[in-house]
Amino acid sequence: MTYRSVTRWCPIVLMTALLPVSAAAMTCTTQGAGEFILRADLSSTVAIPATLPDGTAVWRSERLSVAVECAKEEVGGPEDVFLYLNPENIQIGQGIRAGLTVGGVDFLQTSGRIPTHQTAPACKDASTRCPAVSFNLPFTVFIEKYGPTPPSGIASDVRDFRMFQVDGTTGPNPVPDRNLNYLINNLSGLRFVACDAELRVMPETIDFGDVAIANVRVGEVATFQRFALATSRVCDSPFSLNARLTPVSGVLSGDVLVPVNNDSVGIRITNAYDNMPVRYNEPFHLNDLLDGNYSATADFKAELIWQTQTPQPGPFSAEVMVDLFYK
Repeated sequence: MTYRSVTRWCPIVLMTALLPVSAAAMTCTTQGAGEFILRADLSSTVAIPATLPDGTAVWRSERLSVAVECAKEEVGGPEDVFLYLNPENIQIGQGIRAGLTVGGVDFLQTSGRIPTHQTAPACKDASTRCPAVSFNLPFTVFIEKYGPTPPSGIASDVRDFRMFQVDGTTGPNPVPDRNLNYLINNLSGLRFVACDAELRVMPETIDFGDVAIANVRVGEVATFQRFALATSRVCDSPFSLNARLTPVSGVLSGDVLVPVNNDSVGIRITNAYDNMPVRYNEPFHLNDLLDGNYSATADFKAELIWQTQTPQPGPFSAEVMVDLFYK
């Protein structure tokens, strides 16, 4: 019997999976110093009246403009830069929520990512440092009252709240200290009080009357009028008050508000006690309603400042809003 070898071809199936190429990482820091962490410190207790409507801002950081630098870490194409709100996705507290103001728009802590309209350039050579994009990032951080008031009165026990992270299109890098983060400290200082303050502006309309165009010198006071901010509380919860004067109409020039309908003059607010200017858009200490003190009044002067050597006759007007912040 003759044996014949038979060759059998068995197909071999080669299997693999096509996976998307992982996006190149991006590093963002402050320009020059190369910082990864910036902090806003409440620095003192912040009282939150339980009677305030939801959505009322109870604390706002100073206006910041941070010089940022972002660059890719690996070879790859250009990549957009974003701000990621609350990258750790944690609850800041009870009865409050945080937000970020960028470009005059308020974004809440659950609003996801915000475009910076900046792009890190493409990186073509991994042996050298990838090119970077540099830009200024102006913003403020705020905390507003929102939701049920906690029974304990303590709004938060979070030590450091990571408000936002600057990163690329693939989302916030989970590795600590690899991208610029902004943190809020001392949230344990946020507390609820039983009532809010009543504010009276006396008088509500400041009339400078007829001002003679004579002996005009730019920067000097043409005339002034006094006014007062009176505050009071009806509950036993003690608190202090900061205030902020925000222009509703007019154009700011330093610490002077220039009316739109007549730029011959500007209006400067000073503290009547020490004649120090009160800067618009910046919080200042107003009154203390502590212990047995249920009302207090602060006096100010509205000064009319010449803006030109040849003023134009005619009426003028400007409007300012007063905001209160509790401590």
